[in-house]
Amino acid sequence: EYTRVTSEGGRLSDVLSGYIDPDDGIAPPAEVPPPVDPKAAKAEGADDDEEESADASDEEDEVESGPDPVIAQQRFGAVSDQMEITRKALKKFGRDDKHAIAEMVALAELFMPIKLVPKQFEGLVERVRGALERLRAQERAIMQLCVRDARMPR
Repeated sequence: EYTRVTSEGGRLSDVLSGYIDPDDGIAPPAEVPPPVDPKAAKAEGADDDEEESADASDEEDEVESGPDPVIAQQRFGAVSDQMEITRKALKKFGRDDKHAIAEMVALAELFMPIKLVPKQFEGLVERVRGALERLRAQERAIMQLCVRDARMPR
């Protein structure tokens, strides 16, 4: 989906909503506002209204409509490269080999920090849900055969 957005044009925010920062739980010290002197704030109070309206329009211009495209290109490029390496390892060694498992873990480490929009996430999870539904249907069929036909206790 990322390659479609970049090649055909479109909004990057349609694919991902941002990146997971491992330090999200810790507030950086730079975000703590400096203490304000109440007397100085009252003296500047009249001028602040005009400055705030100008600042608000400047902030609207600066706000991007989604994640940084350069960072997205780097991250998705790394995921794409690792995906090719992982496919080759799976083809060569099989899914249970330690080399293939190591490559899959490396791919997961690159993919995990990307926050996908719900539409994209649902597309990925749909296959897993389908497999789970098929598994449960098979379990029900086996249970019916065992209980009904073989007369086994539940």
